[in-house]
Amino acid sequence: MATASASDSETVHVLLVEDDEDDYLLSRDMLVEGFGGRFSMLWSPSWSEGLVQLTEGQHDVALLDHNLGGRTGIELLREANARGCRIPVLMLTGQSDRETDLGAMHAGAADYLVKGRVTGEILERSIRYARERHRLLEEIRSLSLIDELTGLSNRRAFFALAEQRLLLLERRAALCLLIFADVDGLKWVNDELGHEAGDRLLLEATRVLRATFRRTDLVARLGGDEFVILADEASAADIDIVVDRIERNVEERNTGSGEEFRLSISAGVVSFKADASVNLQELVAEADLRMLRRKQMRRRARLATGAAVPPS
Repeated sequence: MATASASDSETVHVLLVEDDEDDYLLSRDMLVEGFGGRFSMLWSPSWSEGLVQLTEGQHDVALLDHNLGGRTGIELLREANARGCRIPVLMLTGQSDRETDLGAMHAGAADYLVKGRVTGEILERSIRYARERHRLLEEIRSLSLIDELTGLSNRRAFFALAEQRLLLLERRAALCLLIFADVDGLKWVNDELGHEAGDRLLLEATRVLRATFRRTDLVARLGGDEFVILADEASAADIDIVVDRIERNVEERNTGSGEEFRLSISAGVVSFKADASVNLQELVAEADLRMLRRKQMRRRARLATGAAVPPS
C-alpha cells in the first residue's frame, strides 16, 4: 500500500464502494477527468464486499457511498477501522446533511463530498490532500503506537484499538479469543548470546505470530517477551486450534533455522463474548495466568520424560 503523496507520474489505486451502477460510472468519469490515466479503480458494489476490500485489499484511497442498501457508509467505515483499515476514506453522499457530515468525520472520514457538486478537479484535489494528511498522521501515529523493534502495535495501541473493536462487536455478541503469548528463554538468550540475538528471537516470534493469525486479528507486543492477540469471529474449537497452530509454526521455524537458539512460545487463551461487561485488563491477566499454567505443565512433562527443559 502506497503512503507517499501522489506525484504527477504515480498511479493512484482507488477503491469505490457504491451500489448504484450509474454513480459508479459517474465516479469513474470524474477520476478520468481529475487523474487522466494515472489511476486504477476497483468497484465493490456491496457493503460486505467493501468491508473485505477495506481491510484486506491494497488500495491508496477509498470512496464510500453513504447509502449502501440497508446500511450506511459510516457504519462500514467504523467496522473497517475496527478491523484495521489503514487507508484514507472519502465519503460520498447524494445530499448535503450536516448530521451525516459530522457523523462521517467522527467515524474517521478524511472528507465528505456531495454528489452533483463534485468535479474531477475537486475529487482529485480531495484525494491528494487526504493522502498527504494520512501520510503525516501515520508518521505521528507510528511514533507513539508502534513497537519499534517488531513493527507491531504496542501496549497503548492494543488497548485503544481493542476497546474500539469490541464496541462494534457488542451488537453481535461475537465470540472472541484473547491470547497471551510469552517468548520462552529471552533472558537466557540476552545473557548468553547477546541482545542482538535476543532481538532476533523476538523478530522470529513476531513472524510466527503474524503467520498464525489473520491479517484482521490484532497482534501486539506488550513489552519484553510478552505478546497479546485479539481474534474475533471465533468458535469454541478455535482455542485448541490456535495453540496447536502456534506450536506447529514454531516447530517449522526451528526446523529450517540456522540460528544458535531455538524458538519456544508459551500461550494462554481466553474465550469470551463481546458485551458491555468485558474488561480487557482482566482478560489479559487471565490469559497470562493460563499461559503460566501451560508453561509449567510443559516443563513438568519434559522433566518426567527426561527431555531437555528450555530456559523459561
